[in-house]
Amino acid sequence: MKESAMKNSIPVLTRLLLPVKDSEQLRNVLPLVELVSRSMSGELEKVDLLHVVGGSFLSTHLDNIDFRAGRVLSSDRMQRLRDKHYQEAVNPLLSQVQDLLEKSGVALQAKVTVQDGDPVKKITAVCEKDGYSTLIMSRRKVEAERLIIGTVLNGVINRHFSASFYVVGEEGFPVGVSPAARVMIGIDGSATCLRAVNEAAVILGRVPEVVEEVSLVHVLDPSCLYDEGGTDCQQMGETGNQYMREAEKVLVKGGVDKSKIVSTLLFGKPGETLTLILNTIFSPMRVPSRPLI
Repeated sequence: MKESAMKNSIPVLTRLLLPVKDSEQLRNVLPLVELVSRSMSGELEKVDLLHVVGGSFLSTHLDNIDFRAGRVLSSDRMQRLRDKHYQEAVNPLLSQVQDLLEKSGVALQAKVTVQDGDPVKKITAVCEKDGYSTLIMSRRKVEAERLIIGTVLNGVINRHFSASFYVVGEEGFPVGVSPAARVMIGIDGSATCLRAVNEAAVILGRVPEVVEEVSLVHVLDPSCLYDEGGTDCQQMGETGNQYMREAEKVLVKGGVDKSKIVSTLLFGKPGETLTLILNTIFSPMRVPSRPLI
């Protein structure tokens, strides 16, 4: 069997990888992991956490490197600094992580792996090499002058890998509100979108009691109003409505109550319009896809 075929044969939502920088990130993603664990029941194979020691360690000890003189600390000295970093930062984090996992509703005992290297490369390499179906990450709260921290998430998003990718907002999920309560799916008729809808159906259809609303949104670019030689807006709108009807059928077949599905056709720039709706109306859950929807 070819490698690509093997990857495509991995059942969705069965092998979860959670890269964590700190315990706050784990707290943010745990409600979603608990939801998947509950939805998948006996089908969930593993939940693994990955902590990469990379940029944070180097930046902490950057003053120990003299680039102008072309000198770096000896390997022995660097190893002692690395051991100190593990003792003071990594080991306490792992202890906090274990405490959070023990108190969670995740059905499986999670494995925690620590690796050294570039976080973006390590996360995507581990995700591909070990055949994870799902990658779950959380945005970090950062100060305005330290926006570079967000480049790890951005770097991973821009990498190509076969797993579905979920991103949880920096505030996490509201206390007492299920990640599946209010979900929005951007619909564009693509194969990626269909994959997202099918995966959403797997989760939402198995926990119908917590679902309040599933919003299907198709956004038309208003440029069609001025394109005299192209497809008119009415025809494009009809196509968009057809895409949403097809998505609704998938969700209903998966177990979602049809009365809770709302289809909306809007004009605007798709990315900006969906982001605005997501940030003002819906919960922090973003339905999985490649790329994000």
